[in-house]
Amino acid sequence: MTQANFKYYAFMAGRAALHQSKRLVPNILIPHAKPPFSCFAIGITTYIERYDRYFKPLYNALARIFPQVKIVVAVNGYSDARAQEAYLVRLNSELCSQAPPHHRFILHHKPVGLTTLWNEILALGFPQPVMILNDDLKVYPWLRRWSEKFDWNHASLTLLNSTWSHFIITARAVQKLGYFDSGFTGIGFEDMDYTATAGMIGVSIDDVLCPYLAHRNHQPKRTSFDGQSTRVWGKYTSANQQYFFNKWEECPQGEG
Repeated sequence: MTQANFKYYAFMAGRAALHQSKRLVPNILIPHAKPPFSCFAIGITTYIERYDRYFKPLYNALARIFPQVKIVVAVNGYSDARAQEAYLVRLNSELCSQAPPHHRFILHHKPVGLTTLWNEILALGFPQPVMILNDDLKVYPWLRRWSEKFDWNHASLTLLNSTWSHFIITARAVQKLGYFDSGFTGIGFEDMDYTATAGMIGVSIDDVLCPYLAHRNHQPKRTSFDGQSTRVWGKYTSANQQYFFNKWEECPQGEG
């Protein structure tokens, strides 16, 4: 191993140890910024299967970590109308009815595409930058310190940890790129579509490390779309795949 390699690995190990130590700090020991920090909004998409194990703990954690920040929750529908009605009644009783005024819930009885949920979140989250999150995440209290240091004023479109499972998007980016394409009626490929659009227009997509978001990568037994589309790539919908390839042409061999 060269000296340069040794220094690099030592630096990476030290950084990982630092992040790990910060993940262990409880919320009560992290002082809030003064004045109250609320220069962005948080959006979460969720559905019936992830309520108890994933969404509810995530929502409660974010409410504790960011008491002043606007939170917008878009709840997708489900093909079983009776199960969906019971789910929405429970969600309303346990969360919606007790939420503060700056928390908003969008409730769907029937399934809609992920892009529709994202666009609904943006409509309520703008003009502030919006951090959009999957519901199968674990968040650590130090996320607040990370967010206080993030340069929100110059953000445009930023992936967190190289994934569309959690990203930041601003009104400035949407003015250039438009809203997400609601022609995607399920889940999957909408991120590839937006990436391709950004590339065509010349809008850069940033990528920032955020060690205080952990994607749990839940593989669902059932999704909101199982009654209307088959699956591809494990959890994505074939309708979205077809829509994507109908919209975008493949480059001839040797081009692109």
